[in-house]
Amino acid sequence: IGANTALFSLINVMLLRALPVKNPQELVEFVRLHPDGAMMTNLPYPIYSYFRQDRSVLAVIFAIRWLDPVFRADSAAERVTVHAVSGSFFPTLGVNALLGRTIGLDDDQPGAANHVAVLSYAFWHRRFGGDPSILGRKVQVSGGPFTIIGAMPPDFFGVDRGHPPDLWVPLATDPDPGWAWVLGRLKPGISIPQARAQLEPLFRHALESLRDEFRLWPEHERTAFLSQKLLINRAVNGTAGLRWSYWEYSNTLKILLGLTGLVLLIACANMANLLMARSAARAREIGIRLAIGAGRWRLVRQLLTENLLLSLAGGILGLLVAAWGHRLLLAFLVGDPQTVALHFQLDNRVLAFGLALSIATGLLFGLFPVVRSTRAELAWAVHNSTRQFGAARIPFARTLLTVQVALSMVLLVGAGLFARSLRNLGVADLGLVREDLLLMNVQTSVKTPSDRQAFWTQVTARVSGLPGVRTMALAGDAVFGNGGWNQTVWTQRQGDPAQGNQVPCNWVSPGFFETVGIPVLLGREFGEQDRENSPLVALVNQAFARRFLGKEDPIGQRFGDHGPGSSGRYEIVGVFGDAKYGTVREQTQPMVFHPLLQEPRRASFVLHVRTGAGPTALLPSIRREIVAIDGDVLITDVRTLPQVLRSQLRQDRMFATLASFFALLALALGAIGIYGVVAYRVAHRTAEIGVRMALGAQRVDVLWLVMRETLVLLAAGALIGVPAALAACRLIKSLLFGLEPSDPLTIACAAAALFAAGALAGFMPARRAASIEPIVALRSE
Repeated sequence: IGANTALFSLINVMLLRALPVKNPQELVEFVRLHPDGAMMTNLPYPIYSYFRQDRSVLAVIFAIRWLDPVFRADSAAERVTVHAVSGSFFPTLGVNALLGRTIGLDDDQPGAANHVAVLSYAFWHRRFGGDPSILGRKVQVSGGPFTIIGAMPPDFFGVDRGHPPDLWVPLATDPDPGWAWVLGRLKPGISIPQARAQLEPLFRHALESLRDEFRLWPEHERTAFLSQKLLINRAVNGTAGLRWSYWEYSNTLKILLGLTGLVLLIACANMANLLMARSAARAREIGIRLAIGAGRWRLVRQLLTENLLLSLAGGILGLLVAAWGHRLLLAFLVGDPQTVALHFQLDNRVLAFGLALSIATGLLFGLFPVVRSTRAELAWAVHNSTRQFGAARIPFARTLLTVQVALSMVLLVGAGLFARSLRNLGVADLGLVREDLLLMNVQTSVKTPSDRQAFWTQVTARVSGLPGVRTMALAGDAVFGNGGWNQTVWTQRQGDPAQGNQVPCNWVSPGFFETVGIPVLLGREFGEQDRENSPLVALVNQAFARRFLGKEDPIGQRFGDHGPGSSGRYEIVGVFGDAKYGTVREQTQPMVFHPLLQEPRRASFVLHVRTGAGPTALLPSIRREIVAIDGDVLITDVRTLPQVLRSQLRQDRMFATLASFFALLALALGAIGIYGVVAYRVAHRTAEIGVRMALGAQRVDVLWLVMRETLVLLAAGALIGVPAALAACRLIKSLLFGLEPSDPLTIACAAAALFAAGALAGFMPARRAASIEPIVALRSE
């Protein structure tokens, strides 16, 4: 119950819980509907300007722009999440600052006076220790001066639970707003269809006004953009970004619900068997009650009440488990639960779900034993006071055990598949060397292109000369970062027209391939000669050569990136081995690398350092050398490649861990059920066993007599469980790596574990039965 409630609490906070603002049910969000059916929550800023001037259906409207700037207070700098908001943002939401004031309409005006900032509660306490004297303090955001005017209460995170900001600034401080989220409130009495009908012509006019701004787009993309439609959605829970995050995780949550649901069914089957066994001890009592006139419905109510009290007690403890499980799930799903506003809250929905689940399970495991107990024959129940009537004489007990075994088999196969998939991911061939590689993002504060070029030259010289550094290199994107960025390349074979294809590309410095451990198979790596005024060159991987160059020698071949007529722009000077750049799961794809020295003016690069051993031990000296060149440099996201890979496999590790836990729990429940029923049957057959042994049966015969029934039960459950597991595991095929859902080794190991646990559970009462003395057994009758 606790595990299922924890999952529901996560769905509740993602999809159902309202924003902690004034009248959240009145909020609406403006969305673009692309002709292909895709919905996008961001609008071009000019469209917001058009809507802001309309007062026919909108009571108020506000815009938000998401920024990722550098924040500096005193000498410490860090990258933060900032929401640039219009002046109507805080008044529309009806929230007040905990300290100071919020951004108002007067702040969202052009001019120096608008450079103010409001801190989130979490950032205020993390960065400034909750200092109440923070008001009026000067800080820098993206190099510009800002004055802190307030701090928000702890329960306010804006309108996006998935990306709560560290601080808010006026939208007018952004010289080029570009795209923005747009939300607002409709006037009283205005329905969403009425608002859409009124605003759609204005939306179309705004799109047409932007036609010239997108004149460089391909014709089909520009036509599709101008053909978009306006949608207006309710925003009770905030912007749709979090709901789309839910759909990203929806398959994960559905699988976890399936796992916890199966364990709950197994537990219910176990409880039903236990209650039927307990009803044997009360058979005489119930028989006497029925004989002296008690109504059957009254007894049913009494027994059901007892069962519901049991399930409600489990539900109360389950709510405590749910709070812990919620945090555990968040840690698995998003890594750091502090980066999202998805905290557990025991609201009415969670309480109602826990209560409903408790009642449902109480009825599920208690109804059949109750009905069966009150239908016992009165004469048998009253006169057979020395005998018991329970699971031993009810075939349904064996049926429940068979179901338990089958469900356990499903869980064991699923856990085995997840565990083996995780192992395959952990040992997958990446095409590079994963050990002792340190990565860090470095952003210089120098402004001019020549100074930036000098900065990167000094960084390369200083870091590569440090003791313990084997090699180092710079890259526009890190290995296992974003996988590079897409570039349209134009290739042309002799006699054929040029063809354009999108491939990922990256900018790297000399020594990059040696540093990350990707072999250069043909030609050469980039060198100092590949600079700004030298001919444009590139390296491609084997997949690029196979796909676009066929059997021709790739060295000396050319391609372009500026249309069909540019196919001779870049010369291929080397071919490197196929490797993975974005994720462990990705398929090999064509890749292009350009020399960084032909584009050295960028403000930020990712530093790759290959060390002799212990890469983190060199971090202080590396940081010291870089800061000595630029005291205001920003060094962020320091990590080793193994840490990156572990983070990428977080979901796979979650599935393997939780599935294994639930499978072992199901196996234990099944073993307990088998032990209980077999032991109960042995107790009822004591006299029979004594007669058999008195007539010459050996101990091994009695042992086999009991074990045979256990093995038959296990075999029946496995025969049902294996096809069920094969059917269920098709649903997780996309989550597996390097094996199929019907993997025979996994199924065989699961069956072996099931039979071993079940046989052990049945062996203990069987051995006790085999040790019964015949005289003692006969006297027990």
